[in-house]
Amino acid sequence: MVSLTELFDAATVARLAGPRAYQRGAGYLIDRRVETAEARGGRLKATVRGTMPYAVELWADRGKPQWSCTCPAADDGSFCKHCVATALSLAPEDYPSVWAAVAASDRPSGPVSHGGSDDDPNGELAEFVKGLAPERLSEIVLDRAQTDWRLRQRLLAEARAARGAGPDLADWRHRIDHAFGGRDYMTRGLVTHQEESGWAMAVDDVIDGLEDLCEAGQHDAAARLCEHAQRRADSAIDYVDDSGGRLTDFSCRLSELHLRACEAGRPDPVELAGRLLEVELDSELGGFQRSAASYADVLGEPGLAAFRKGLEPHLEQTMPDDDGWSSGAFAVEQALVGWALGSGDPDALIEAYGPDCVRSDHVLEIAQALDRAGRGEEAMVWARRSLAERGNRSWQLDGLREFLARMLRERGEDNDAVRLFWDAFVSSPSLSAYRRLLDEDPGQDWLERCRDELHSSLERTAGGTGPGVLATPALAFAPLPPAVPAAAVALVDILLFEGMVNDAWVVANDYGCRAQTWLTLARTRGETHALDAIAVYEPAALAIIERKKANQYETAVDLLVRVRRLADSTGEPARFASLLERVRTEHKTKRKLKALLEAQGW
Repeated sequence: MVSLTELFDAATVARLAGPRAYQRGAGYLIDRRVETAEARGGRLKATVRGTMPYAVELWADRGKPQWSCTCPAADDGSFCKHCVATALSLAPEDYPSVWAAVAASDRPSGPVSHGGSDDDPNGELAEFVKGLAPERLSEIVLDRAQTDWRLRQRLLAEARAARGAGPDLADWRHRIDHAFGGRDYMTRGLVTHQEESGWAMAVDDVIDGLEDLCEAGQHDAAARLCEHAQRRADSAIDYVDDSGGRLTDFSCRLSELHLRACEAGRPDPVELAGRLLEVELDSELGGFQRSAASYADVLGEPGLAAFRKGLEPHLEQTMPDDDGWSSGAFAVEQALVGWALGSGDPDALIEAYGPDCVRSDHVLEIAQALDRAGRGEEAMVWARRSLAERGNRSWQLDGLREFLARMLRERGEDNDAVRLFWDAFVSSPSLSAYRRLLDEDPGQDWLERCRDELHSSLERTAGGTGPGVLATPALAFAPLPPAVPAAAVALVDILLFEGMVNDAWVVANDYGCRAQTWLTLARTRGETHALDAIAVYEPAALAIIERKKANQYETAVDLLVRVRRLADSTGEPARFASLLERVRTEHKTKRKLKALLEAQGW
């Protein structure tokens, strides 16, 4: 059997994604945006941090690569940048082949260094530098340091660390302030979306410099300057168009570097507790959220006690008013939860959330804390109760369900573990829930069982009279498409996943499916059922044109090209001619669309 690493090798990934998506995905991997990657049951599941976290899954079907991602770009089945990053994470050390998979003309500027083998395959530069006279080498380094502030600061940091001195903090704070540019930008207005890239580059550069400072052994200075930079990042909320989420990224980078510096430098835990609490409560960006949990090892018992004591006045100030609302309550609650997690006391966590805790993610944290403390039976009680109370919101309970299933399996109660995932499927049917059942118990005929359950559900929805209102493709692309039963969406997706395309088509016509799924059905059945495919492509193309978004006209024209090819193959060219005439007549004022049609020779 071919492994996923072999199936999703760099060259294949580059071919599936195309140069642009490949380059961006490789950058995501290098930026460590791939989180919680887990290979299980022949499938690789991961969370990739983009503008928001996206769930990615890679697997093989009959020896061919298959994938899914929850990002908008993957809705049409594209191998998006998040899929690229996840696939490349299978062999992250193999950066040379990663970049080699991209054509030279498409290679991004400034690729990640992988030992200098491309630029200096024979070690010529290394040998030359080793042979330089000390005076010449010093001359080159000092000359470069005059224009490269990071090199200059790195050398100064190491020199001062060698004699027990610290860096010039005032100069560093000035550098940080200048990078964030608050005063300049607040004077003339917002950093626009167009300016954000250049602004972010300057901030990235100064954070890189702080990392150099930490690596040079200036741990306390690096930590304090990270705190200063975090405050500047929070101030930037007022004047930066952060639709791309860069401020959150900066906050995360700063918090990670701060923790690394504190772990290496081991500052006074009581003093550190006060500084952490101040930064966390004053920040809106969240990089330092729940800091006591992250820094528990550095803080130790004295630091954690100081953190809790410093938090006390804030707890009193955020007591709910008569309307049940309190200012700053969320930040204080998260700080308290962080302290409880850091202390390792599950009772403290229960107290922080309150004994009537209702949110499933909070219940999961409590159950996990109880389990870590050796109180597994109590953990299972919390998990079971939450699953029972929220069974009609199955999609919110994935983490709790996985937690409880693991505990059941550890106790040899495999059937009860499988039942959890079956109940989840019945409550909220979906392709992902079906695939989870396949992972949990591959030996069972889940296709037949799930198919029967979904058909029964659809018959109940239709009042026992069989198929519901005929769901034509045209209705799916209407301005206000009719609601499609969740069971129908799941059944069509499952049948497509299993390669039962014609069965999926029947269910879609009886009960409906998502617009994007209609396009998938048309694409897979087009060669054998051309008229069916045309019935999908025609309303889809017209709907895209009606949206009056010029950047989508190319997609509409691509659909028209498909209609023409299929109409010709069935000996009905007049069908395409009629559609083209309608487009020309009804949308003759759309100049970009007209140009695209003319480019096709129409």
